[in-house]
Amino acid sequence: MASLFSTSSGLVLASEKGAAIDEATVAAMGSLLSDTASKVSEELTLKSEMESIKVLFKEHFIICRNIEIEKTLFILAVLAPVPDSDEIEKYYDQLLDWAEENSFPELKKLSTI
Repeated sequence: MASLFSTSSGLVLASEKGAAIDEATVAAMGSLLSDTASKVSEELTLKSEMESIKVLFKEHFIICRNIEIEKTLFILAVLAPVPDSDEIEKYYDQLLDWAEENSFPELKKLSTI
């Protein structure tokens, strides 16, 4: 399991992860997923920005959420086991909301650098 904030280019800003997880790889994959979703939006002329993307595997999933602050894009990526129920999955969504809300002041500072 891992969770991290990174820049859109994959630079890790903060993370919490298990010992077997390479945070740089998770950040790079989050950046790649975000970029791919953006290209999909362009090609399909969806006229809206990607908010989040989830990739589901048999036993794990990765969620990437774009957080844009003053034209600077940050990515919140979470790698976790597949939840046992829909209720737990809703809880993950609430945790992502909480993380985004509580990180906003620090990300805003970073966006001015």
